[in-house]
Amino acid sequence: MEAKLTTLRTEIEKNLSRSGHNLASFAKVSGLNRGSLSAILHGNPPKPISLGQLDAMIRAFGFPEGWLYPLYVDECFSEERISRRRIEPFLVKCAEMGKQQCIEEVLRRIMEYQRPLDIIYRVAERLFCSGKVQESIVFYKLIVDHEQDSYSERMAISQYRIFMSLQTTPDVDMEQKLRAVISFEPYRGLLPEEMQLDGLLKLAKVCFALHRWKDVEKFADELRALASGIYREELRRSKGKRAEAFQAERPLVVYYGHGYLLKASALTKQGEYEQAKKYTAGYADLGWFEMLDDEGRSSVDSFKLFATANGFTLEILMGNISVLPSYIAFLSEHPGEILSGMVIIMESANRFGFSADTVMSRFSREMLRFEQFQDTINVDRVYRLYYQIAIYHISRQQYAKGIDYIIHCLRLTIRLNSGKDFINCVTLFELNRDYASDTQQNAYRELIREVRAHEEITVDDGQRFGIV
Repeated sequence: MEAKLTTLRTEIEKNLSRSGHNLASFAKVSGLNRGSLSAILHGNPPKPISLGQLDAMIRAFGFPEGWLYPLYVDECFSEERISRRRIEPFLVKCAEMGKQQCIEEVLRRIMEYQRPLDIIYRVAERLFCSGKVQESIVFYKLIVDHEQDSYSERMAISQYRIFMSLQTTPDVDMEQKLRAVISFEPYRGLLPEEMQLDGLLKLAKVCFALHRWKDVEKFADELRALASGIYREELRRSKGKRAEAFQAERPLVVYYGHGYLLKASALTKQGEYEQAKKYTAGYADLGWFEMLDDEGRSSVDSFKLFATANGFTLEILMGNISVLPSYIAFLSEHPGEILSGMVIIMESANRFGFSADTVMSRFSREMLRFEQFQDTINVDRVYRLYYQIAIYHISRQQYAKGIDYIIHCLRLTIRLNSGKDFINCVTLFELNRDYASDTQQNAYRELIREVRAHEEITVDDGQRFGIV
């Protein structure tokens, strides 16, 4: 260990000599105190170097940021204890700069000391809260792997942070999302209440994307109950003498409203339309909610809009076609609702046998823009719309149009990496293969070859499906 400490100081001394500086001149160019430099280089024992001092020396020498960091690792340790004042900023800086080798060396050695997880957790939180989410995950995973108290708040928060990181990670497939839900779910109730709200909301939304409707219901129920309890407590606080208000990432009304909205949406997906109506009414008018700021009032307006749209959805799904003109007018006024609205209209048209030609003609221009979507939720909606349109045309013996949409759907299932939907499309094509043109059959074969080139695709339930 001593040899490495000497090596760090020897490297500094060597570059002092090369640059022609003495302590006085180097103190001036580096902005460091001459006495501090002398104590660092010539003290007995040498004074430890802070990270700020090392960075100032590196700048003064004109070397790249992070030079000598591998040699600085020993500066953070002694035989008796860890120097938190040096090790924490050092780990944060290494994570920000991507110096993985330095991080691995520090983490390997830190586990030999008492209470290492205290430091690791503080570093993780500093990184996460400063927006360095992905950089923080290696530290949270270390907490999860080594925390002895599985019911500690620190363990729960670490699991929550890892789960949250996947929401900002591109190209996360359905299997990874499901594993993240399974890992985090047992810890949701151990979080502080402000984190519980966000955790439940995110769990419900991820399960919605996974089509796990019963789980969506469960988390929505918990979210609604928690938000209601906190709201009652906040009303009491506002009328009493407690000065400190509850703080969450979003206004409380957002969580309360989503507790109803997600419950209604999950019921709708399961065909429980009358029940869904009751929960839709729960978020249709939240103007009674007290303690609303500007964001809260804006959220109340948004929930009102969602309730109107979902009210139309439920009527259409129940076969009440009389509301269709009003629904089309509503979609025209709110373009952001057109894609999800058309999915419902086409599904209902196929179920009840009414014509949707007017709807497709009315929104044909908007449909051209749907394939520009890149996010998974909207790509899935585009797939579901095209699949319903394919069925619609085929049921009306418009085979060329229908098969074109099947081929569009196949491309989208490859993007979504959804084996279940891929099989549905293949089945629909094979049932209508006799009506496919040579061009369509060639396009279909090319897509099948593309999938075979990857050998297997991932299906929703996490199993593997080999393409034969």
